[in-house]
Amino acid sequence: MLEPEVEHKLAAAWPSEEDRAAARAELSRYGIESYERETERVRLAIIKLSGGALGELRRMTDAAKGDYRDVLMWAESPEEAKALWAVNPNLTDEQRRELKAIRRRDRAQMDAWLRKSHE
Repeated sequence: MLEPEVEHKLAAAWPSEEDRAAARAELSRYGIESYERETERVRLAIIKLSGGALGELRRMTDAAKGDYRDVLMWAESPEEAKALWAVNPNLTDEQRRELKAIRRRDRAQMDAWLRKSHE
């Protein structure tokens, strides 16, 4: 068994026990190594990014094993990840406001996804 929230999301994404078992086995590959941190958070991000496709779940698990921060960014901050201008250390006040708004939207979309199967 994985973390309760991860199991809940697995059930929502893969209603078939056979598919859920395959997804569970795949997710269990992440979190084995000492450098594979934030296991539950990363596993949730992998499920979100997979869109219910086992092949994509494998691909995202491989990506997380390479650098889990990429998977977290793609899942939790998709709009900010595309705002390449946001990495500029000399943002204008307007850009700072826009970045703050992007981060609010990104947080809202992740929160909505986490709540989705609980409703």
